[in-house]
Amino acid sequence: MTRKRTLISTLLTGILLAGFPLMAIARHNYIQEKDVKFKVQTSITPRVNVENFDIWSDINRLDLDEMTGGDSFLRGQTVYVHMSKGPEQIAYPFAVTADMPVSKEIDVFAIKGKVTGRQDNMLLVRYNFETFLPAENLREAVYTHPNAASSAILAINDDGIARLVSVEMDGITYPYRRIDGFTLNGLTQK
Repeated sequence: MTRKRTLISTLLTGILLAGFPLMAIARHNYIQEKDVKFKVQTSITPRVNVENFDIWSDINRLDLDEMTGGDSFLRGQTVYVHMSKGPEQIAYPFAVTADMPVSKEIDVFAIKGKVTGRQDNMLLVRYNFETFLPAENLREAVYTHPNAASSAILAINDDGIARLVSVEMDGITYPYRRIDGFTLNGLTQK
């Protein structure tokens, strides 16, 4: 009887452990479909002796004189940068608050960030997308055109968490970590 219970508990544990990665992938795809997508103007810089690149944009340095909302933010504090879409899906910040806004408009949304510092009235904020490992073709483009104008397409989920979707540089779009129709090897039908 105990051998049967041990076998059943082992099987259930195995099923649960195998299910966690699948649930994470399903959640990633679910969020991807509901995300608000927008564009920000960026500059991309490679790190020295590291494969990661950094993306910097206007939403990393916010002039509090030009924003509504609060202005007494501390380093490490979570903030929500309220943004609205303009022409060509480019988003512009207009407010900074400590609370997530409630808005039903598709063109008005907030991105969640952490305050990393302050210089006079400039609030320095980092989000979830600034450091990334680029695809090989994007790496070559950045090294051959280091000061080229670029933009990033970002996606924000319902919690305000930003994710890098793609980078556009010199008119070429470089996707980042797309997951289309996830299937396990051996489980596809032909």
